[in-house]
Amino acid sequence: MISSHVHSTRLCHLSGKNVRSIYRKQAVGVKVEFRPIAVLRGHAVFVVPFFGRGFYNGQIMQRESDSLRVMESGLVVPQSRDRRITLERAVAGYVERERLVPPLTSGELDAHSRCAASAAQAESEELSYVSVLLNNVLWSDVIAGVPYERRLLLLPQCLANKAVCRADRDGLGLLCAQCGGCSIGVLQAEADRLGYVTLVAEGTTVVSKLLTSGKVDAVIGVGCMESLKRIFPIMNAHAIPGQGIPLLADGCQNTETDVAWAIEILRAGKPKFAQRVAELEAVSGTVQTWFGRASLESVMGRAETEAERIGQEWLMTGGKRWRPLLTAAVFEASGGRIEKIMPAALAVECFHKASLIHDDIEDNDDERYGAPTVHRCYGVPAAINAGDYLIGEGYRLLAEADFPGEIRAGMVKAASRGHRELCLGQGEELAFSRQPSPVTEPAVLRIYEQKTAAAFEVAVLVGAIAAGVDEATCAQLSEFSRAVGTAYQIRDDIDDFQSVRGRAADLLAMRPTIFLAAACTSDHPAVCAALGSVWGDDREGRQLLIDAIGAAGLHARVELLYQHYRHETERVISGLQHAGLKRLLRRVMTKILR
Repeated sequence: MISSHVHSTRLCHLSGKNVRSIYRKQAVGVKVEFRPIAVLRGHAVFVVPFFGRGFYNGQIMQRESDSLRVMESGLVVPQSRDRRITLERAVAGYVERERLVPPLTSGELDAHSRCAASAAQAESEELSYVSVLLNNVLWSDVIAGVPYERRLLLLPQCLANKAVCRADRDGLGLLCAQCGGCSIGVLQAEADRLGYVTLVAEGTTVVSKLLTSGKVDAVIGVGCMESLKRIFPIMNAHAIPGQGIPLLADGCQNTETDVAWAIEILRAGKPKFAQRVAELEAVSGTVQTWFGRASLESVMGRAETEAERIGQEWLMTGGKRWRPLLTAAVFEASGGRIEKIMPAALAVECFHKASLIHDDIEDNDDERYGAPTVHRCYGVPAAINAGDYLIGEGYRLLAEADFPGEIRAGMVKAASRGHRELCLGQGEELAFSRQPSPVTEPAVLRIYEQKTAAAFEVAVLVGAIAAGVDEATCAQLSEFSRAVGTAYQIRDDIDDFQSVRGRAADLLAMRPTIFLAAACTSDHPAVCAALGSVWGDDREGRQLLIDAIGAAGLHARVELLYQHYRHETERVISGLQHAGLKRLLRRVMTKILR
């Protein structure tokens, strides 16, 4: 609400509809310039409350809608309230018996909906409605733990009664005038009171922008089944909790919904939820601050020697910070306070940056992050020493972290195991580069698992072990890391092969790649002919092989391998019984694998 101390003559600048429009635009990332004429409380997006007893047609508030039986795209809303309640209870019982944990994939939701419908003895035409109920029950506890101001209420414009509607429209959707002619005013007013972000809009573009912006943590959507189905893939990709409230009337004009049920869902809340969810954007912002000079010095000490100066400067340079982000996000999602994991997350990045220094030396690379590599700046001996310093510093940070001795030992063990795997994988790659020869897909995939996947595994396990996650879940996290790390490296190979600038640079440098392995097992004449000239120092022959791989369509084989490991990643995530970790890892998968 607008603060009471604001001078009344200034309020004319912001009418109720204008304020709603301005803050709706700000919520979805549209830049808005404010005049300093009003003070708004908290993070509420809509500021005009709904007043007046009898202002809204009470008939629309009636939850009992026995006369309404509607089919929209296969959705049948049961006629009687008793039937709806019976189905909801049956679905809730099914979810409890099966110990289902959100998020589910589209395929999983469909399969469980059929089983739940069978258990509830639902009619075949009620299947889609059961699917809505199943999704709602799955997310109910999670949404109850999301602050109201981090929830989005999405209403369809077709709820408006066009005969009496006086609403304006802006670039985002309808600006309700709360005339009482339809249910939009009642639902929006309740959402305003609670602090929701509310949009009265059609289509998924605005919703998609909100979900990917990180400004919304849960969605309550009112709409027909088709609109709910369009929104679900977006929400699922970002592991955003959501509940759907189907329309009770067919068509796209003057439709209705069960307002009392919707308000019941809107109001659901409780002080705390046992399993926290790490928001990647917020955690990422925090992690980035850890790599400023002052933050590094607070943990690693002031750099006084050359090794310290080179190592800390390298830590502050470039990179996506995926590994420390994973450590911090897993720790927070498992119930830890993020500031406590900072030294361990820095340790994980120390290991990664040390491996890059050594890799660049071994591969004789001149550039990293668009700048000269460490050994080009300081010479090979100093670069090797700086890498060794970072490895030692990483183990020191883990060994001295503020956790019980058993936890510290577990983190060091996970890091040392990953360090060993990385060296073994790098050794195989170096042996191949020294004496190139035909290579198999399993051999290349094993190198990927040792080099890339092992690094992801260390990052995830350090965060999980620090938070006290049980061994069974840690084993699942290891599986996730191996699958997503391998998929990530295959995706990187695909991007490298398709790059306009420096196409197939890894293959030209004669590193073992999945494209080379696919070529070695191909019987395509052009590929077989080109292979004969690549094992020596024949750059032109390697270019011919690259062209032959493209002509033979071997990228399709590589794409299939990528999809296999992506699906394997999804399979592991589906088996997790920790809702917070499950949501987090689905978001991580979406971002890492694009």
